[in-house]
Amino acid sequence: MVETRINEDNGSTTIVLKPNNSASWSSNMKIAGSLTFIIIYTSSYYVLHGVWLIFPFAALSVSFLFICLYLRVRANLNTEVITFDETTVVVERGRYHAEKSWRYHRLWTKIFVKKPTTRGYPKQVFICSHGKELELGSFLNKKDKEILIKALKNVVYA
Repeated sequence: MVETRINEDNGSTTIVLKPNNSASWSSNMKIAGSLTFIIIYTSSYYVLHGVWLIFPFAALSVSFLFICLYLRVRANLNTEVITFDETTVVVERGRYHAEKSWRYHRLWTKIFVKKPTTRGYPKQVFICSHGKELELGSFLNKKDKEILIKALKNVVYA
């Protein structure tokens, strides 16, 4: 998701980048809960028939499901905020707050797009200053990368 905000008072532009979340946490928990119910129900059936060794593996699979779900939802909280002022460009990354921040002088900053080497992959957007590169929106899909490129063109060439 790409969201552009323009502050008319001071002329700064902020571009917020977030990954697409296909489902909310509550809907993910509903799906995981229903799968947990099915796994426990079927493993209980086998335990009642004497195959007790299936129960630890069922618990292990449910634990693995919840760990994977948690890690995926946590990764979807990543956010990048790009702020363009009159003199600076600031890129901030983090989940709930800015964990990492990069500050560039606007006149010395270049934004360029690399075409993918493999067909079907999205383009890569980089910000470069003084020989150092930083990829922007690495988690975005193809459509959102195109929106980001248009937004950056509007900010840089406006």
